[in-house]
Amino acid sequence: MSVLSGLEWLAVDFETTGWSSDDRTAILEIGCIEGRGDEIVSEWSTLVQPGHPVPPDSTAIHGITDAMLVGAPQLAAVAAEVRRLCGDRLLVMHNAAFDLPFLRRTMAAAGLAPIWNPVLDTLGLARGLFGSGGNTLDEVRQRLGLPLDGAHRALPDARATARALIVLARTWELERGATTPYELAAASLDAIRAGATRPPAPVA
Repeated sequence: MSVLSGLEWLAVDFETTGWSSDDRTAILEIGCIEGRGDEIVSEWSTLVQPGHPVPPDSTAIHGITDAMLVGAPQLAAVAAEVRRLCGDRLLVMHNAAFDLPFLRRTMAAAGLAPIWNPVLDTLGLARGLFGSGGNTLDEVRQRLGLPLDGAHRALPDARATARALIVLARTWELERGATTPYELAAASLDAIRAGATRPPAPVA
């Protein structure tokens, strides 16, 4: 038995036109990985029409171009599928403070009910084990010895988040005595809050 045994969860990742989660930043791609316990069950992703050209500095990170988005659906057209995938599952994200507002925006685009699912942040789990530095998704992937399937695209990043969850959950169970996924979720968000509220180091 593992701390994730029997749990249905969904890892979610967004690629966007910028690095802020405010309304000026548009969604370009959504990737979702369905999991059950320690296993990945299915994958889903879609490009999304942002309604305006993709900034070159954004394309330089994820490689998504205007040409790739020709014929891509509007956000409202994919929201119902995203809502179906979320269901009442535990949602897993790496840096939920960035991705969660985009998930909420996806629901709002189609007039769907807001998402109130419990959230587990693999960034918080990593910080709780490894400290506050060097915990980007790619750094965590390398630290855990996970394979590289491509980076800065929604589906590969959601897949890396899912794989990180499985390894980090085991580690928290063995080293920290975690017994339920919701205990993990709370610990992950506690670690994020602790990092955000830690006072600055005194200047020597």
